[in-house]
Amino acid sequence: MAEQTEVVICGGGPTGAMLSALLGLFRVPNIVLEREEGITTDPRGIALDEDGIRTLQAIGVYDKVFTEIGSTMTRFNFVSGSHNDFYKQPFLSVNNSTSEGGTGHPAFVCHKQPALEKAIRDTIAENPYSHLRSRCLVTGISEDEDRVTIQYVDSAGQSKTIQSKFLVGADGKTGYVRKKYLEPRGITMDKCEGQETWVALNWKITLPTEKTHPEFPLWALGYTPLQVYDLFFPSEFRFLCKPTRPAVCGRFGLPEDRLWRFEFVVRAGEDAMTMATPTETEKIIFPYLTHPAHRYGLRQDVRFPKDCIEVLRSRPFSFQARSCNRWAAGRVILAGDAAHVFPPFGGQGITSGFRDVLGLAWRLTLLHREPTANHVEVIRAWYLERKQQLERSLAATIQNGEYVTQSNILKAFVRDWSLWLMQMIPSWRRMLEKGPRAAGMVRYKHQAGFPFIPDGPGGMLLPQVYAWNPISESVYFSDDLIFASKKQGLFQLLLLPTSVTEARELLREVRKLPKNNFLLPEETTGIVQAHNVNAAELQQLNGGGALIARVATAEEFTASTDLCRGRPPPKYYDPYRISKDIGGMKLAVIRPDRFIYAACETVTELRTVLDSLAVALLP
Repeated sequence: MAEQTEVVICGGGPTGAMLSALLGLFRVPNIVLEREEGITTDPRGIALDEDGIRTLQAIGVYDKVFTEIGSTMTRFNFVSGSHNDFYKQPFLSVNNSTSEGGTGHPAFVCHKQPALEKAIRDTIAENPYSHLRSRCLVTGISEDEDRVTIQYVDSAGQSKTIQSKFLVGADGKTGYVRKKYLEPRGITMDKCEGQETWVALNWKITLPTEKTHPEFPLWALGYTPLQVYDLFFPSEFRFLCKPTRPAVCGRFGLPEDRLWRFEFVVRAGEDAMTMATPTETEKIIFPYLTHPAHRYGLRQDVRFPKDCIEVLRSRPFSFQARSCNRWAAGRVILAGDAAHVFPPFGGQGITSGFRDVLGLAWRLTLLHREPTANHVEVIRAWYLERKQQLERSLAATIQNGEYVTQSNILKAFVRDWSLWLMQMIPSWRRMLEKGPRAAGMVRYKHQAGFPFIPDGPGGMLLPQVYAWNPISESVYFSDDLIFASKKQGLFQLLLLPTSVTEARELLREVRKLPKNNFLLPEETTGIVQAHNVNAAELQQLNGGGALIARVATAEEFTASTDLCRGRPPPKYYDPYRISKDIGGMKLAVIRPDRFIYAACETVTELRTVLDSLAVALLP
């Protein structure tokens, strides 16, 4: 007899593992079938944006983000010209270390993928609802109206069969689920944006010392080994907009890992495999690692010691901006690279997969709890929403790519000078420095079947702030209070009173609300929109499942050694961001993917909102 589970996930990379971890939190039985034996030791993706950090936070591994997984990407510097100088003045510099994007996190972390995957898999191993099986190769898929049947060969070489309500293909752009099963059913990759081939190198750097390299000339000038490393491998990311050979480079992982990524374009007529060889890569990269003598007042140029560089990876890769026409057929679903692929200019590859599964996990949970719901419409609404957000991410990525790969000298001249002139105006300079974050939080445009009320802030991504919890007398991320792991409701109610008195009144009325299949009033979270409130009065409001906190300041967050460890203090943080974004409304119903279902002013209006949930969620 075939083994039974609720969801089978094909592929245990970042997207598949994240889906399993999220389903485990929702107590949905799931099994991951991964063909490789262990976690990749060859880092491919190295950038994760703030939405990705927020998703890691959602599964409880925030404490590892800046201590085990990676470091904040401080800046993206766009440098033009035909030179080989990392230090030329950039025509555009984007500051990634601020906390003004609305998530409470810096814009980007440059991560070490093996550490990222291990952190996610550790949460799977700790959850009884999630199971990951390595060295399992899917060999067949079939389905009927009620279930999907998957044939696979396990780690012992035995043929096995497993049945589930849904199968999610998170097995990459060439994976079995799409290529062998869904493409014959009409699912194709669309929206091609010119294909390019680049070479990606990962280096591990060893510090030279006076003992190991006594002839290195900078010792005589008083430089330390770490200062030499910083000189040749600066911490800020560089987009080298060289017309003849565009490139991108920067550190990734933890500072002590001393890992370096360098990517460069393979030009027309060049053989990609040849360009990835040591002979060719050294021709391209070492001119950047050779500093002119006059910089140090020396007679000879200074080159970083070649024997201090260990090549971990040097491979060509091709990419296009593409997305599938549909991300599901029947009970078989695609997520991550299996559904869409990105150019490497915006750190959106892994994050986009995380966004996919954060929205998918709660819908699969809904279908698990409500098995008679129309699964086709529920899943269709998911991927149509995601396609809207994907277009936004894709546009920002393509813009970065156009900056980097512009080969027309005249257009590059206009680009450099127009951006330089724009930065003469302080407000424009600030907008440019914020980069794509300047556009604010994502908001979906409503279509039939989308699970939110389009009036007001419905369909908007909920900002995240810092909140002071009166029970523990410590600072938390607001998500961690709203979506606390012990809560049973799928949706959550958030109160945003301006005072303790208003919080008391709202809470009294909310507790009178009737039971709801999708939201439990007793699990309400409130965040008082003031930080100078009486702590004793705030503590008296808590109990019976509800939690009323207050906003916390940037200084309080910075003082929290657990939350601010390894990351920059929250510059430009706005503790009242949630209230401002939703227009000062007092009550908001929040979906598990952090999008707002609806917001309103009074509990009377809230009753109408709650009555609409069944119709919106069960098409």
